[in-house]
Amino acid sequence: MPETPVPIPADRVPAGAPTWSTEDATAWTRVRRAAWARPLWSVSALLITVVWANVATPDQPCSDDSPCGTDWLGMAEMGLAIGLLHWLPRLPELTLAAAPALAGLVAWLELPGAGPTATAANLSVLVALAFGWAAALERLAARRRQRAVSERTAELRHPPPPGPAPSMRRGTIPITTGLLLIAVAGFAVVQAVDATSADQHRADGATRTSAWVLSRGEDSVRVRTEDGRRLILSASYPEDYRRGATVTVLEDGTWRRLASEPYDAFAWQLLVLATALPGGSMLVTGLLARRHAAALRHLPLPVMRVRERSDDTGRIWLYAGDDDTARAPLFSGRFTAHQPDTEEPEAAYDADEDEPFTIDTRLHEAVMFGAPYEGGELVLATTDRGGRPVVIHTVGPIRLPRPCKGPALSTEETDTTPELPRGGTPSATDGVPVGMVPAQQPLRWGPGALARVGGAAWALCIVAAFAFLVHQLVTEGFGWKVLLLPGPLALAGPAANQLNWRVTADRSGLWLTGPWRVRHIAWEKLRAVRYTTDGDVRMTLRDGSVQELTDLGWPSLERRFHLRPSHVHMVEAVTALQAHPQLRPTEPVTPRDRGLPLGPVVIAFAVLTVMSWLLG
Repeated sequence: MPETPVPIPADRVPAGAPTWSTEDATAWTRVRRAAWARPLWSVSALLITVVWANVATPDQPCSDDSPCGTDWLGMAEMGLAIGLLHWLPRLPELTLAAAPALAGLVAWLELPGAGPTATAANLSVLVALAFGWAAALERLAARRRQRAVSERTAELRHPPPPGPAPSMRRGTIPITTGLLLIAVAGFAVVQAVDATSADQHRADGATRTSAWVLSRGEDSVRVRTEDGRRLILSASYPEDYRRGATVTVLEDGTWRRLASEPYDAFAWQLLVLATALPGGSMLVTGLLARRHAAALRHLPLPVMRVRERSDDTGRIWLYAGDDDTARAPLFSGRFTAHQPDTEEPEAAYDADEDEPFTIDTRLHEAVMFGAPYEGGELVLATTDRGGRPVVIHTVGPIRLPRPCKGPALSTEETDTTPELPRGGTPSATDGVPVGMVPAQQPLRWGPGALARVGGAAWALCIVAAFAFLVHQLVTEGFGWKVLLLPGPLALAGPAANQLNWRVTADRSGLWLTGPWRVRHIAWEKLRAVRYTTDGDVRMTLRDGSVQELTDLGWPSLERRFHLRPSHVHMVEAVTALQAHPQLRPTEPVTPRDRGLPLGPVVIAFAVLTVMSWLLG
């Protein structure tokens, strides 16, 4: 249905500003990136091929001819691979430099002398990198095309509007934080180089003695030297030394070590990775934000009349200037009028100090300053919930919606009559939905049978993946692969949610049981609740914040079997309870009945299962 937008005062609209028509906006949306350039495909391709290459490439055993030690090129290779998993979807500008660098390292370090399987795996990594690089290039090209189309549509150019336009402070926090993290990474590199040089200097002046391996421990080997002494030496990779093998021992007074295992600055390298990767990402993000802010502040900007509205989460969505139905959102972003350095503000507009904060989800007329494109930034002249003029600007890059996705508005629920669980009878109370009666005991909702089966299968996959990685580490030694161990365990949250999510309603409010904790929402703080087709539930509070329950099942599979997801019933019932207080339970729920977060249980189950298998 058409909706009358909140008008903007005429003096806030530049003379001659064109309306961004639905036809022009549709043409703008058609120049978005190609479907094959979706970041999900390039990230998945890189992740799968890198894991395959690491499994297929055998570790080189330590020896006197090929000693182990600090591997800076290997660290750079791993760091670029980890970084690209973030840069591919978020920073295509950085991807254009990082992908060729990683491809060069793979071709130089991994391909020479590799076996057939390892060669095929590493070549697949190169193909994935080329695909990701091309996808990043296509995304940047699509941004240029979008900007060109919008600039041709906006015949009028205008100076930035008066008001709190983005200042040159934009990006200061990420730039400062990024530089500090990079400085820490530089310190770690210096320390690692100094420690490696000191070890090598002492090894050059040490006495070399031949010895034979007698036995191996968890992190040491026991050897017998030529003069009959028995020594226990530290070894990072004791599995590389078979019994009876000949090794070389370096001795300088009380200092001893194996010649095949010089100092390995692995701990310092971990610190480098933990600081350089986020530091570099934040630095580039801050520099891009500052460049975009400078463009919005100093250049004559394209101007077009549009429509805008805020959703329940405070995110603002833009529509064509003649789209009074607001059914075709073009893009969205976070906006603010008073926090130029805030990365994720809670709301778009200021609120009076003596008035409780509420989000205005009505459609508003607005004037857009700047050329819109994915990843860009804009300034809007619009009105607040009181109809007063306000100038707002983005605090982050704008994002295009996925197909069939739009603003999170509780008024857009498609299902109709809310209902309580089984056992309700029709009510004669005016204004109360049919089939609902007041409840005395607390009401509970949880996963359905299909969701529990999927959660159990997911938990078994976590155990299998964790067992495989542990087996690799036990048989091949503890190297950089230890970084992969948290990967399967990080997926315990979705498995726990599908197995045992719970929402309990009592007289005080709602108790949300997720994978790690139980949260409470009082009835007077709840504003709206909605579900998505992806199996998530979002509960918007009066202060604009959002509480979420994610990964609650397999909605697409349940719809295929003509089943109604249980979280849909829960949303309908909670919506009715929120709207009709007389239906709410009159009894409180006991702490024991609020639900048990299963995330720690899933992790403990995986660890104990794998440890039992190893001990057996």
